[in-house]
Amino acid sequence: MKMRDDRRISRRGVLKSVAAGVGGLIVGIAGGYALGSLGAQARTVTETVTKTETVGGGAAQTVTKTVTTTVTPAEGAPAALPKIPLLPPGEKNPWLYDRLKGAEVKSLHDSFAGRMLEWYADLLNNEVGVEIGVTKLVDIPLLKDEGFSLLDTNSTEYPLIQITPSFIADFVLTGKVEPLDKYYDMFYGSDEYFQQVMPPYREFYMNYQGKIWTIPFDGDVHLWNYLYPFYEKEEFRTAYKEWHPEGRPLVAPPDTWDEWLLQCKFFAEQVLPDDKTIPGAEVLWPTMIWAAPPWSWAFYFDIAASYGVNYFDKNMETPLHPQDRAIEAMAYLQKLVEYMPEGVQNFGASETVEYWLSGKVVSQIWWIDINEWGQVPPVKGYLRNGLMPGYPDPEKGKIVHRAMMPYNRTWIIPNYLDEKTKLAAFYVGYHVSHWHYSIWTAADYDSGTDPYMYIHMTDIGAEAYIKSNPYKKPSEEWPNVQPIFPDIETARAHLAGGLANLRVGFPQPTFPGTVEYQESLSREVQQVLGGKDPEQAVKDAAAQWIDIRDKYMDIIGREEYLKTWEEFYGKMAKLGYI
Repeated sequence: MKMRDDRRISRRGVLKSVAAGVGGLIVGIAGGYALGSLGAQARTVTETVTKTETVGGGAAQTVTKTVTTTVTPAEGAPAALPKIPLLPPGEKNPWLYDRLKGAEVKSLHDSFAGRMLEWYADLLNNEVGVEIGVTKLVDIPLLKDEGFSLLDTNSTEYPLIQITPSFIADFVLTGKVEPLDKYYDMFYGSDEYFQQVMPPYREFYMNYQGKIWTIPFDGDVHLWNYLYPFYEKEEFRTAYKEWHPEGRPLVAPPDTWDEWLLQCKFFAEQVLPDDKTIPGAEVLWPTMIWAAPPWSWAFYFDIAASYGVNYFDKNMETPLHPQDRAIEAMAYLQKLVEYMPEGVQNFGASETVEYWLSGKVVSQIWWIDINEWGQVPPVKGYLRNGLMPGYPDPEKGKIVHRAMMPYNRTWIIPNYLDEKTKLAAFYVGYHVSHWHYSIWTAADYDSGTDPYMYIHMTDIGAEAYIKSNPYKKPSEEWPNVQPIFPDIETARAHLAGGLANLRVGFPQPTFPGTVEYQESLSREVQQVLGGKDPEQAVKDAAAQWIDIRDKYMDIIGREEYLKTWEEFYGKMAKLGYI
């Protein structure tokens, strides 16, 4: 969930070293080059031919014959292959070029996603002859309505439509979204691609009702972020151990939520607000939270999910189950308010970003990319992230950590488009989603996207954060070519924190009515931060969730709706969340 400023810098030279390293990992690509040499070879083709012939006593009958012929393709034409190779960026794909040449692909995005298709337009045109049109950028709150409007009118203007996975069920229910299984299956290496996509993204954000509907191009996850000098300064470390009721050391990240609460109390009482640890920053508060709808529910669920709370019980009878744990988690969140800025119940994106980049708080939960923007004074060089604190579950006998995976960006393709346009849209979306491009896009200063593949989290991914995107064509609107991080160690540490949280990442709901569930819970969270009784808030949220559930049961049928929950619940069990 990335936003960028408009700093500008002259473009650096194209870098090829990392691209070559990535290419060396991909067996399918190496095979693609070898297969390309088969273009002029003869091939045997089996054809089924229907013919009308006179049989026996002169009666005309239709018979079917199977004929095997040898065909020599025209010089330079590609050999027939069971599947299509995905070649490196800018490489002409002879198995698709003539088929897709002249197709136009435009995309609808939220305004923070950037114009990545336009960055790569020339390369994609070289690959398969597609023309990339101007991306339509809309404000995030309008994204769902804009997408629905396009489908309602059978618009063909935007073959790629961005949705967040919260919308997947609602868009599939329109009957106007193309299932993409057959398109993925057309390409060599798609199995390896799916193996690279993090399991929660693959299972919850691409797959619904047994079919694949989306192409991912962003991976969002919450992390615990902090100003590390407050945890490494010997003065504070000594004072904390002496102050702590059990004499525990000051560590980051804290193991448990209760330990984080104690750290906030320590900084409020013993260090802030006159501390000068961060030069040029006025660190005033221990922490803060995004409290405004529609995303405050996710910040609450970072805590609640670790307490063992699920969206519903197994039979979808009880919301926020078990509710006693949901109330405990809500009460904990309210305890943190004492260590937050006044008026925090109204904080949203702009406040939490501004306060963080200004160095006004010691630690906070936010999406992975906030420390990427933080490479600016006064916090530059002082930011780190780590694993979300956890809940010491007495039943499980261990500390349970959970990190929410809210928002995320994926593409869908309308099913009423002509086949050429659908295939062209899929090719563009899939190749840009593939690590060929995405390893650079996720690390690009102007991009709104974040890592969603294992390879993004490796040293190869870290290298992309310290070099310019070699495939990007800068424009006046998106001019930046400078790398995000100054050195490989910073990049590695950043990605290590992301990977630690993705390993315990908890999926957002993806069943019908998801947005309504999220917004109603967010309003209750906001009120709790303003002083509402946590128990009453959970009960009120649960009552609203029952109404939303019943509404959608009436719309699509009780049994059908329960099947969507059973599918979701089954995936959670499969991935070890319950």
